[in-house]
Amino acid sequence: MENLEKNIIKLYRDSFFSVQQIAEKLKISSSKIRYVLEKNKVVKRKIGEAIKFLNVTKFKKREFKIKEILNNSEEKLKIAGTMLYWGEGTKSGGTVTFSNSDPVMVKVFIKFLRNICGIAENRLRALLHVYPDQDEKKLKYFWSKNTNIPVSQFSKSFVHIKRGGSYKKSSQYGTISLRYSDKWLLTIINNWIKEISNIM
Repeated sequence: MENLEKNIIKLYRDSFFSVQQIAEKLKISSSKIRYVLEKNKVVKRKIGEAIKFLNVTKFKKREFKIKEILNNSEEKLKIAGTMLYWGEGTKSGGTVTFSNSDPVMVKVFIKFLRNICGIAENRLRALLHVYPDQDEKKLKYFWSKNTNIPVSQFSKSFVHIKRGGSYKKSSQYGTISLRYSDKWLLTIINNWIKEISNIM
């Protein structure tokens, strides 16, 4: 594949530029760009996605801001956050959803969301999975303190019915589900996962 074709595909698929934006940037015709996309079987966006990405790429209506230039520590954080999401995140739908019961893992992932993904704090939500004999109020306080997410941004907890066995050692703090509703951010994280998987 020629470099021009690779650049066109990258701008459309990874940077979310529209055909017209790519034409203006590369100073080539829109028909040429459509030909390259069709030739390489790049899936065409639905109208809703096209409008959203145009608002983001052209009009800068971003609800999060990916940090582009990273130092060594931030590169490691990006990889760590991506790998955590690969293992514990929801890959489909329109929401970035990460669930875990380990406070350290949760702290790393939320640091990734804030420092690398540049999320809007007021759009971050948390939901707890707890058992009937656990103190929900105390657990909310624990996770709020550990994540710096206000309790007001916690949804109603999901209470599991205990079906026997021991759970308190492995899930003494319950399980927290971090949620950030943005399909574009989910797409970006999934693309990072693909990049890592391709070098394995």
